[in-house]
Amino acid sequence: MPNIFDMQSSDYDDITDKTDFDSQRLQLEQADQHFAALDADQQVRARCSIWWRDTAKLNGSTTGAIGHYAATDAEYGEAVLQHACRELKNRRCDIAVGPLDGNTWRNYRFITERGDAKIFFLEPDNPDEWPLHFNYAGFSTLAHYVSEINPDMANRQPELGSLRQKFARLGVQINPVDVGNPVDDMAGIYRVVCESFRDAFMYTSLDIDSYCSVYEPMLMQVDPGLMLVAKQDGVVVGFILAPPDFLQLKCQHQMDAIVIKTVAVLPQKKFSGLGRVLIVDCLKNAIDMGFTTAISALMHVQNRSQKISSDCAGPMRAYALFAKEL
Repeated sequence: MPNIFDMQSSDYDDITDKTDFDSQRLQLEQADQHFAALDADQQVRARCSIWWRDTAKLNGSTTGAIGHYAATDAEYGEAVLQHACRELKNRRCDIAVGPLDGNTWRNYRFITERGDAKIFFLEPDNPDEWPLHFNYAGFSTLAHYVSEINPDMANRQPELGSLRQKFARLGVQINPVDVGNPVDDMAGIYRVVCESFRDAFMYTSLDIDSYCSVYEPMLMQVDPGLMLVAKQDGVVVGFILAPPDFLQLKCQHQMDAIVIKTVAVLPQKKFSGLGRVLIVDCLKNAIDMGFTTAISALMHVQNRSQKISSDCAGPMRAYALFAKEL
């Protein structure tokens, strides 16, 4: 039987880690507890973290998150997952959910149908056998996600009908994020994202400082034409973020794709359809920059973004989030 140990970040300094874990993530991502399965030679063969504080509710039940997962084989993986589930049950959690690094603002989901396409910028990756480790430990699929690809975005775009005229009448204007003075725009974007995703699956709140610490560095990397804000009377009411596929450039020494990462619009009925206009405007800017391909990234199946994407993009990759009753 594998030996399971409660680990701190400093413990990784004195052992051989077969999973190549950056232990600084324990503090940065505020894990409540971390475990490692060691072999007879005291080498880490599997590990995971758990979170039970400030986790999402699921149909009224308290969830515990299992993330930072890695394993060299199924035996060690199942052992550390079973141990994590016991600890979450002791913490009065009803359901264990994973892989989930605490909340959906961080890495979560496993690739379950890889396809032929290369991994893209901001996409999580995992060995194909890791979803099976969760199955062996008694987990079943909780939610499905997809990424879709449009290889000819110049000729395949969402239909707008009269939407552009509608938002012109409402006084909505769409412009790039002001990277020279981003404070006001970032505050507005944060408000839109929180309101837009408030009822989303497994949503938890995030303070504005934490949000900005993740997204402000991207302002320095991404052309403003790929980060658009829609404003009404100077107030942000919609937002799209579609960075270039920087990973494509690193791996293939070319970059012809953008990654549509976030589309968010205030949930009032009068703004229905604004997401389509933001996408079309962003695609136009990307085409002018020389991009040919758009990846609609990591969408919960059948949400609004996925419905818009499927009008002009095809299947690329599938993912799953898993759960187990405790």
